[in-house]
Amino acid sequence: MTFKAAYVRQTLDHQVIAPSVFGFAALALTPFFIHEKNRTSKALALLSVCSMLFVAIPANMPMKGIPAVLIYPAMLFSNLYDSAVRLPQCALVLQGKSSGEADYRKRMTVIKEKNHLPTLDGTVDLLPAEINVVIANNYNYKPRPVIQSYLAYKESLIETNKNYWPREKAADYVILQEMKDTYGYYPALHDGPSWLELLSRYQPSWCEATALIVKKTPSAGTMNLVPLQTIEAKMGEPIKIESSTKILYAKINTKISVLGSLQKLFFRIYPVNITVKMKNGKSESYVAPTDNLKAGFILSPYFSQPQEMKELYSGPDAERAVIELKISPRANDLPWPVHSDSYTIELFALEGQN
Repeated sequence: MTFKAAYVRQTLDHQVIAPSVFGFAALALTPFFIHEKNRTSKALALLSVCSMLFVAIPANMPMKGIPAVLIYPAMLFSNLYDSAVRLPQCALVLQGKSSGEADYRKRMTVIKEKNHLPTLDGTVDLLPAEINVVIANNYNYKPRPVIQSYLAYKESLIETNKNYWPREKAADYVILQEMKDTYGYYPALHDGPSWLELLSRYQPSWCEATALIVKKTPSAGTMNLVPLQTIEAKMGEPIKIESSTKILYAKINTKISVLGSLQKLFFRIYPVNITVKMKNGKSESYVAPTDNLKAGFILSPYFSQPQEMKELYSGPDAERAVIELKISPRANDLPWPVHSDSYTIELFALEGQN
């Protein structure tokens, strides 16, 4: 799990954990090269220790303004400091004097007031990730299999969530908050394929700045992907997207280079960036993980806010129609390209009735 968090999902907050785990795993092998008499076994154990400690080197964890050799110690010290600060509270818990319960109720009240939402009389799910909103409102929480959208980082996990919505046990209501996370994904990449089901099986029932709430309909509508074209594209080159009166769905297949695949075994690789330009002249740039792009997502119109999602149920907004798309690689920590120079874009028109 720590390897996945730090080197696959590439989250900085977990990167201090993974090297620590590898380092402690290496320490478990030290008796073998200290006491082992067989030279071959001793050499293999020593090689294993060196290899694990090499993985623990923070050279692949750049932090602006801090030399590479000091990054890991700095992050480790920060964690130790935070633990020391929490010790008094832990002592109060052990003595039965903690104010944790009152603090929790206060925090839930603040979250509820900040996220003004109505009373809901059925089961509830929420996209993309703020589960504490459901807890604070004391809703009957009935989540999809991968409960936070950013955790569905593999195509198989994304597909698992999509296949859940047609089931009878899927939530009666879905709260759709602003499509953002701490990692900067393109908004429509949050459970991208699931939007086909959300548009066909749910209808807007409440909308304010804090969220759009959609309610399951008695009978599902029909949403079909009609192929439009396949585009062969080059990394970093803008691609013109023909303006359409329909919702455009895209599947983008980027490829990792041979050296990039090798690097991914030991160090992180950065996902590509996606930049879109809209008819209204605005441009937006986000992170776009490979599997999320490949699984498919609504490319146009651009949406991220609750009101924009509500309008999606009525059809595409012409002003937010995407007219230009660019996929570009981010700089690699090591001196070779991670992604192949070419990629393909499959475009579909989303047709049907919701």
